[in-house]
Amino acid sequence: MSYIPKTYRKDGGDTFVVASGGQILVEPGGSVMGGNPTGAADYWVDGNVSATGDGSLNDPYLTLKEAITASNISIALTANRWWARRNRIFVMGDQEIDEDLTVGAEKCDIIGIGTDLHPFPRILGNHAFASKCTGMRLINLGFISTGAGALIIIPDLQHGFQALGCHFWPKQTGTTHGIHIIGSSSWKIIGCRFLTSSSGATLFAEGIKQEDGTGQGHDGEIFDNFIRATEGIHIESGCAPTGQAARIDNNVIYATVLTVNDADDKSIITRNMLISDAVAASTGAGAITGNTALAAGNRLTCSDHLNAPWPLEGTLAG
Repeated sequence: MSYIPKTYRKDGGDTFVVASGGQILVEPGGSVMGGNPTGAADYWVDGNVSATGDGSLNDPYLTLKEAITASNISIALTANRWWARRNRIFVMGDQEIDEDLTVGAEKCDIIGIGTDLHPFPRILGNHAFASKCTGMRLINLGFISTGAGALIIIPDLQHGFQALGCHFWPKQTGTTHGIHIIGSSSWKIIGCRFLTSSSGATLFAEGIKQEDGTGQGHDGEIFDNFIRATEGIHIESGCAPTGQAARIDNNVIYATVLTVNDADDKSIITRNMLISDAVAASTGAGAITGNTALAAGNRLTCSDHLNAPWPLEGTLAG
């Protein structure tokens, strides 16, 4: 005699009951799908499909833009009560995905899976986001610039942007920035790689740039990255009039000129391995500029220094 597990319809959703001692057996090729742990929505993108679908795992969208549009609609609906939760977009594909993005995914994680040389798909294009970047996190994704200008622009007052474990490549002469953040606070760039073009002939003019915007560019974090650029990190003057501009910690930076250019003099610069092709001179100013009163534990190698401490050991701050 066999028994069918009971399913109860409740106001909060269905409840599927398996009696004590029972089990759920999934045969090869089957799966048990888990939902977003926050109760919000999941969307799927697959650059390999021939036609776009409904955004589900078995019928994914063809483009990331479609998934971002759907996510922004759902996260904003009062009826969903998702505005304080997080959507997720999973970007699949064993190839490059070609699209220029202009709108971000608010309160959403965009996560790369699959492979394209690296264990994630790579997205071709230049992405000048105009809005909807608040709380957006880019996770395990690759981005390749296809034109001049910045690869990624985060607009003013879009707080809480994060890039985690991503790779960034310039494509041609005139690629200005890997990530250009304008006047946004509480941003994080952690565990990322800013590389040369595939030929090795092209560099980002600046790997990471924080622009002053409305003077709300404080509380940034640049941690555990590898940055190869003409200038590694540039923090503009006026970014943090009332607080610290950024925490720049534990990065490996190889720059043609300045590894770090903190024109704001408010960044905390610690434990970085800095390599420059420039002449640093006695203070290191040709290869790094920043507030020595907020710096410790950095090492500098350039044309006239070899694994030298910065700030110089024993030198009083001021």
